[in-house]
Amino acid sequence: MKCSDVLDRLSAYYDGELSGTARDSIAQHLAACERCASEYAGFESLSRIVQESPLPTVPPEIWTGIEAQLSNNTNTESGVSLAEPAIRPRSRVSVRQLALAVSVLLLLGYGVWLSQHLGNPHHEHSAEFVATMDHYLTTLDGDPEGAEQFLLDKYNGQTVDPEGALRLVGYRPAVAQGLPEGYSLASTSVLKMPCCTCVKAVCKRQDGSTLVLFEHDDEKTDWFGQRPTNMAMCGDTECCLVDLDSSIAATWQRGSRSMTAVGVRDKAEVSKLASWLDNKAEEG
Repeated sequence: MKCSDVLDRLSAYYDGELSGTARDSIAQHLAACERCASEYAGFESLSRIVQESPLPTVPPEIWTGIEAQLSNNTNTESGVSLAEPAIRPRSRVSVRQLALAVSVLLLLGYGVWLSQHLGNPHHEHSAEFVATMDHYLTTLDGDPEGAEQFLLDKYNGQTVDPEGALRLVGYRPAVAQGLPEGYSLASTSVLKMPCCTCVKAVCKRQDGSTLVLFEHDDEKTDWFGQRPTNMAMCGDTECCLVDLDSSIAATWQRGSRSMTAVGVRDKAEVSKLASWLDNKAEEG
């Protein structure tokens, strides 16, 4: 099955509307195709956001205004003054106008919801980006090389050395000054992500496990969707910690930019990394 066929039917697949044969074919395709799997993850992520979000509310003064407008329109259409009774025409018009008012309220309510959850496209990340990061994080533990290649392909990544990154993003990456004892730099790359152009550094611990550092301009932590977060002091640095099930992510401010670490074991490791990078920045 081609990607175009899968993408056209992805919504129906997610809603359980396909027959057994078509459903099985798409499931097999999703298991083998990272691009389509990422798109499908977007459906799941958006659905989770909707389910976990409170129902939109409309300010009471909006209803008062619509009710007043209904009264004015009713009397105008029935051709009578406010003092004249017009029960029958008023009832017919009110039903039509009430339906219109309900539609307006629904649109207003969902407009409020969309502004709260999708926000300004220049400052908020789309559900697709969150789904991409979900796929990346899920893959990172078992297949770090595959996870890194996935991000490189997704966001036009370019593998460079730290000095090469300087030419692409205009600053020397934090890891250019080295890493704490027990860590080695495996690779650096530049990614054109939706939030900004980021520098990604893949680090290896002595036991061979992987830790990834992103250096970016965006201070927000909504890379991780609805995952549980909490603010904590990691040494002398205030960090936002995100629960990734088997590990954690952490975001903190470093000068004019932000650092995001994924695959971190605990808060102590965040403290070690943040303190090291901050000290190196002061030395530089």
